[in-house]
Amino acid sequence: MTDDQKEKIRRTAASHGGKLPCAAAFALSREIEASLKEIGKFCNEENIRIKNCQLGCFP
Repeated sequence: MTDDQKEKIRRTAASHGGKLPCAAAFALSREIEASLKEIGKFCNEENIRIKNCQLGCFP
């Protein structure tokens, strides 16, 4: 994952109170051309919580 992709995820999470909405993760995946797995891994590394999970995986 590039630094630009990581920064885009950080900015998006920051605009949502430090948590990344699941729907935003899906949109970012398409926008920055990164897999959901990559985004999830990065969020774990950065302690960015995913909220409003569409699959119920993240309360």
